[in-house]
Amino acid sequence: MASSLVPNTLIGARYRLEKRIGQGGMAEVWLANDISLNRKVAVKMMKAQHNNDPVVIERFRREAQAAGNLSHPNIVTVYDVVENAGHQAVVMEYIEGLTLREVLDQKTRISPSLTIHIGMAIASALDAAHASGLVHRDIKPGNILITPTGRVMLADFGIAKAVNGNESDLTNQNIMMGTAKYLSPEQVRGKPLDGRADIYSLGLVLYECLAGRVPFIGESDVETALARVQREPTNLLKKRPNLPPALTNFIHQM
Repeated sequence: MASSLVPNTLIGARYRLEKRIGQGGMAEVWLANDISLNRKVAVKMMKAQHNNDPVVIERFRREAQAAGNLSHPNIVTVYDVVENAGHQAVVMEYIEGLTLREVLDQKTRISPSLTIHIGMAIASALDAAHASGLVHRDIKPGNILITPTGRVMLADFGIAKAVNGNESDLTNQNIMMGTAKYLSPEQVRGKPLDGRADIYSLGLVLYECLAGRVPFIGESDVETALARVQREPTNLLKKRPNLPPALTNFIHQM
């Protein structure tokens, strides 16, 4: 479906859209200019077809609330939440660079040193989120941003959930939230989650960084998700024998 937004649209009487820089099933992301502070921002706009969907609207609200309460150098900062002509929007720090997904699509796999750098940055971000009582639930290369200077950022708390579970899950009990290739076993089984689920998913991401592919792949999303509860991953050293054993052991522990 074509976007109903066009460049130069003014959102919330403050944010002038410049160009679309990404999109997913629920939203599209625009580079915009904050005319009040004269700075670049990223505006995540809910797609028009979801304007009357209370579940999607609530996810947008929770993402802003979850990320807005976090302040960490490796977490994308949320600045504002606005509504314009029925459009829900989250205004965030603009990170110039590539997603880890884009990096891996270009290079297939990356060096151990860069993998460690990414792992340490995202683990630090998750430590802050978990300390605030939040489980991200969607750790994947597409939600990890890398700047030209090597800064690594965690984005998209759209399906984050409080560990205490006081809020509803916005899903039916049998629906798995997250991306199939990076789900933890607890998510596959529909069990209660804590921060360990995110650590497992980060381990899968780091495995892919080194091996060039995730350890569990099936013919469908369901098969891919179930594979991790049916078998162990292939040892990384079999895929890259020259990797430091301490690093591969650590990732397998994750």
